[in-house]
Amino acid sequence: MALKDIRGQDTAIQMLKNCIINKHVSHAYLFQGPEGVGKKAVALAFAQALNCLDLQTDQSLPVLSWSEIDGCGCCLSCRKAQKGNHPDIHVIEPEKYTIKIEQIRKLRGSVFYKCYEGLYKVIIIDGAHYMTIEAANSLLKVLEEPPENTVFILVSSEPGKLPDTIISRCQQIQFQPLSTHIIEELLKDNRPEQGGDLALAAGLAGGSLAKARELLEGGEILIQRQETLEFIQKVWERSWSEIILWCEKWDKEKQKVKNILEILGFWYRDLLVYRTTGREEILINQDYLADIKRCTLSLTKINNALLLINKSIKQLEYNVSPRLTLEVFFMNLKIN
Repeated sequence: MALKDIRGQDTAIQMLKNCIINKHVSHAYLFQGPEGVGKKAVALAFAQALNCLDLQTDQSLPVLSWSEIDGCGCCLSCRKAQKGNHPDIHVIEPEKYTIKIEQIRKLRGSVFYKCYEGLYKVIIIDGAHYMTIEAANSLLKVLEEPPENTVFILVSSEPGKLPDTIISRCQQIQFQPLSTHIIEELLKDNRPEQGGDLALAAGLAGGSLAKARELLEGGEILIQRQETLEFIQKVWERSWSEIILWCEKWDKEKQKVKNILEILGFWYRDLLVYRTTGREEILINQDYLADIKRCTLSLTKINNALLLINKSIKQLEYNVSPRLTLEVFFMNLKIN
């Protein structure tokens, strides 16, 4: 995949192309942004472009136009990059949600050698925030005295977990959530038979193509969404015992509780958008339009619900009990 094939990240790609065309390729980049928006794909395409045999990047050659800055996809280097066997492009990935010091030490043993075939040795560290402290410190030693013609690309959806000493040595490239329209179009390429579900999954994905694919593959999340929205619409009429029994179903189900909270976030977002703008076409839960129109919750209660949802999702990240998180959420929702 070349840079021109990646959709929805024009600003990030333009910044990277400018680095090439201005001959100011950094020794280290931090690609940061939500999960599933194309960070790794752009990293691989950038690595391909840097080593493309047909791309003139030498200082003595004429400056190329902006549109020409990309891998050709045809030369031997590009073909190897696309197959994942280019000797100068290396990808480090977490092993069971951890990047260990041994992986970085192995990397340090090879980065100081000259490139085998390409112009640059490119090291992509996917999920860089999963590095242990020891691994991060080992990488820092390389970044402090970077080898010539070597480019490190750290890919992370949680850059706040990286040490400041590493972040400060990287050029930061921000990636944005994908638009609902782009996600739906990308899903149609491989799943045209799923019809209306594509728009729904795209809306619920929060700007993440990976999340949208996950929603469609399992199918379970769509059932969970229906149950959650039916429950929340009558939550004000339900007794505490009913609420607690419903929360018990998700005991120890951290991911499912997170899904519930995200579903509720989109629901209250739609209530807020419709109440303040009246625009139906930008609502996510299009199939619940009649329910959204009937809702009489005040703006104060809607805003309060959104704040509680964000707080609850953060609590999950700190390993608070999923069931307790839900129970406290509904308690505060009904009280306020």
